[in-house]
Amino acid sequence: MQEHHKKTLGLFLFLLSIIGVLVLLLLASTYAVKMTFGTRIYKNVSVADVNVGGMEKAQASKALQQSFEKMIAGGLTLELSNEIKSADLSPSGATDPDLVYPLLDTNIDALVDSAYQTGREGDTLAAFFGPLWYSTFGGRVITAKVNVASTRLADTIRSTFPDAESTGSPTDFVIAGKTGSFSIIVTPPVQGTSIDFASAEEILARDASDFHLEPLHLALAENLVKITPSEAESLVPAVQTALDQAPYTATFTNEYTKHMTFPITAENLKTWLLPTKDSSGTPVLTIDAMAMTDFLKNVHGDIDVSPQNAVFETEGTKVTKFEPSREGLKVDDDALIASITSAFSSGVKDIAISVMTTQPDITTAQSNSLGIEEVLGVGTSNYGVSPSNRIKNILHGASKLNGILIAPGETLSLLEHLRPFTVADGYYPELVIKGDEIKPEVGGGLCQIGTTTFRAVMNSGLKVIERRNHSLVISHYNDPTNGKPGTDATIYDPSPDFKFENDTGHTLLFTADVNTKTHELTFSFWGTSDGRKGSYVPPTVLSKSYPSSETKTIMTPDLPPGKKNCEPSFPGATTTFDYNITNPDGTITTQTFTSTYRALQKVCLEGIDPNAPPPAPATAGVTDTAPVEGIPVE
Repeated sequence: MQEHHKKTLGLFLFLLSIIGVLVLLLLASTYAVKMTFGTRIYKNVSVADVNVGGMEKAQASKALQQSFEKMIAGGLTLELSNEIKSADLSPSGATDPDLVYPLLDTNIDALVDSAYQTGREGDTLAAFFGPLWYSTFGGRVITAKVNVASTRLADTIRSTFPDAESTGSPTDFVIAGKTGSFSIIVTPPVQGTSIDFASAEEILARDASDFHLEPLHLALAENLVKITPSEAESLVPAVQTALDQAPYTATFTNEYTKHMTFPITAENLKTWLLPTKDSSGTPVLTIDAMAMTDFLKNVHGDIDVSPQNAVFETEGTKVTKFEPSREGLKVDDDALIASITSAFSSGVKDIAISVMTTQPDITTAQSNSLGIEEVLGVGTSNYGVSPSNRIKNILHGASKLNGILIAPGETLSLLEHLRPFTVADGYYPELVIKGDEIKPEVGGGLCQIGTTTFRAVMNSGLKVIERRNHSLVISHYNDPTNGKPGTDATIYDPSPDFKFENDTGHTLLFTADVNTKTHELTFSFWGTSDGRKGSYVPPTVLSKSYPSSETKTIMTPDLPPGKKNCEPSFPGATTTFDYNITNPDGTITTQTFTSTYRALQKVCLEGIDPNAPPPAPATAGVTDTAPVEGIPVE
């Protein structure tokens, strides 16, 4: 019996030793793989169609950028009603390189980070054995999230198939005559068709996730008729009553303004009244908001006011200036239209204008209790080379940011605070080339805002959530410390954005100062320091690329015949720099930013006679007419 126990124990110890050896071999192999790869991405990891296994981050970034650019260069095949055409995906040219954006965009930095973290993140066990798994058995394909510029996709499709859509017209009233003798005729609808852009955008974004594009099949949809002529006929008596009761008066009074009146005449209603249906499907009389645009513009112009923050200025820790806060007012268009239509049936002639109120970021009660004690960091840039419209946009954007309060834990989006990008809001247009047309696009210069904010965020030690570099190396965004590209940040609605988080635990105040004499932007973050210090190492150029020596020419009727405007070529580059946060305990948190900029050949815009016959097809040695970046237009 004892002999049997001895044999069993011996066998157990032997098996245990074998397992121990295997575990040691596994540990040694895992350690060896980790040491071998170091700062490189583990094997068998791919992003979209690119195997980035074994690459350093900068190598992976360059490879992904090249693959993505190859997809862009290949263009997009569109199919509509059995008609197949090609569309260009290259970025549109502009007088301001800030407006150079492709129709498709992806965050290369985020994809590289995801690839690098594969096998390194997770719980302790997964993070330890991840290197061995991905270098031997495992594998991972990371799908790229590709953003589609909605408005540019629609523009591209419409310019490719200009006759595909028909606007149609709804059932409507034609009203003639004067009070007491109105003639009211119902006009039938004209069926219209529209391209389903929402589906096209969704399909394109999904298809582009592997950096390869299949033909995009487009669908047409008929515009639905909201109300039939016979249903509209039932509303003719209500139209007659509304006209006979005119004029009406819209009124507004509050503590800040005098009594305001806005007359609504029968002549107004003749073009405003529109038949429709309510949510239950019952025919009702309403007002066409588009037809009353001028009226609403006047009402908004007289009543709307922005909220006013309580103002305080400091010298050291002393408040030297104080002004009380005031809530903002904005006319509620939907409520006003509802009140007007309600008056038609109620017989009311005086219509109170409803407003929406917005509270200031800094109320009077808050102005001395925010903990705003010192400057945490400052960012600067110079806009001295800018044309007049660009300067106006910079000044307007800075005014919208000045005085913003950022709550603890809040992520601030520049796009959210700078919208809407419209002329009505105060922005000015820059000219952009789309296909063979020159069209104005609003927003040039706002990347000056993004770049200055990025530098202020880093010098304050705040957490960067989202940042993207420009498509081109733009000299006035080169870093002020060494004149090299890399510390810029581009923004464009709806993407890319610049976002950062207030992770200080205290409220921050964002001040945006503009020196119109020196053309210097100075953005500062004020708050309560937790002891951290932010800084960045000046950028380093990893590689350069050079554009074609040939000149690309775009023929356009928007310039006088023979007139030429040319943009010099842009060299490309890949740069990198480290953003360091020295924490209160002395530890350092580092974030590496790698930026890739495209090379662009010299491009000229040449005027042609719009009535002249089209030029002969291009032959060898003749430049093409594809849309390009950076074309100056007078």
